[in-house]
Amino acid sequence: MRNEFVIGVDLGSSFVRAALGKQNTEGNIEILSIAKVPTLGHVSNGEIININKTAQAVTDVLKSTTSGITGKLQDLSYVSNITGAHIKVHPFTIQHVRENPRNPVSEKEIYDITQKAKKSIYENNHCVLHTLTLGFKVDQSKETLDPIGMVGTILYGDFLFVTADEEKLDTLKQTIKSSELASIAEGITFFSQLATGIAVLSEEEKNAGVAIVDLGSGTTEISVYQNNRLRHSKVLPWGGDLITEDIATGLNISIEHAEALKTKYGSSLSKEIDVKEIVLIPGIAGRKPTPISAKNLAIIIEERVRELSAAIWVEIGKIAEPESLKAGLVLVGGGAQLPDIAESIQKITGIETRIGEPNERAISIALEEEVNSPEYASAVGLVKIFFQQIEIPNELEMEEVSNSESGPTTPSSSNEPSKPKEPKVNFKKFLDRVVEVVMGNDEDVSKEW
Repeated sequence: MRNEFVIGVDLGSSFVRAALGKQNTEGNIEILSIAKVPTLGHVSNGEIININKTAQAVTDVLKSTTSGITGKLQDLSYVSNITGAHIKVHPFTIQHVRENPRNPVSEKEIYDITQKAKKSIYENNHCVLHTLTLGFKVDQSKETLDPIGMVGTILYGDFLFVTADEEKLDTLKQTIKSSELASIAEGITFFSQLATGIAVLSEEEKNAGVAIVDLGSGTTEISVYQNNRLRHSKVLPWGGDLITEDIATGLNISIEHAEALKTKYGSSLSKEIDVKEIVLIPGIAGRKPTPISAKNLAIIIEERVRELSAAIWVEIGKIAEPESLKAGLVLVGGGAQLPDIAESIQKITGIETRIGEPNERAISIALEEEVNSPEYASAVGLVKIFFQQIEIPNELEMEEVSNSESGPTTPSSSNEPSKPKEPKVNFKKFLDRVVEVVMGNDEDVSKEW
């Protein structure tokens, strides 16, 4: 059975953020606590560079988040994320000429074509995180997730495969094993963008066409949804840290002061700032404060945001005409809190842009305001992913997955395809189903069970 409490752990380049949640009797998610601990210097561009210090940050955020609940950590489940420019999303189309076009498509044919696709990807990348089914079609028919019973000559399958660098994934597993998360009985890992999308996007937006942009300090993650399906995703080694470095260089100040200026006084619309506006930063060792032009600060930020906007435009253009995204852009992450950034990106790209915020209940109004911030979108989404099993028929029961040397599991296909066995509902199949729900692929899947 599912555990009562789940903690979502969002490991980022500046902070590790966590959200502790549970499911109430009405089936809604309720957030009980949140916390964040700095990881600056231990994680770079979304990739762990110091296992011990990152593990300590994970332990600290876990203790802070769970301090208010009774019971042992073994009674929790956790869902962690993985990101970085090493994450690749591969669209893959495969076709199969059927032996008898007059016979209806069978479950075995769907299984076989899926396994063949997985094997093709596995030959080039042994670290497959997620296998996401976009749909099937027979001959010139409309794409569907349920082709069972259709007739025709050629069966087509469209998939997205999410892969990772094996060494980077092993580093994440080592980090988790070195932290207090290792004492938790159940743990799984998801690509960040799957969690973020489920936290802030509506089904209507996914169907109309929308791009979600997660602005982190070390990376920017871009995903495009169309017709209720994830169609494209990319992790760029571009983050808010570049803005901070530009400010430090351009204004000849320290990185620490540059970050503080960006956070407290930054804006991405320089025209809104009075040329006479001045801010002061503390002097070194008791020296006089240094005056800084707020206008110059905004100009520096604005130039980097223009560069980011161009990168967003290019990535969207790889899969669709940007203007075809009727639901526009949705910004999340710590960088989405920069004043005027949505207006600035909308002005440059011409695409309607909004800030994406989770809309979850919390145990207090004050906590709810903190939870429903764009910086906690990924952590909250990770909690929601776990509880998506509410969409699955009641006969599904989770088997406990212990944290062995291999670390947390990932909702992916097995590396070597095997023949179908007698139906057995298990934790692995639950993970596959979760990906279906995240992708919006919840079109009559009852036949699976």
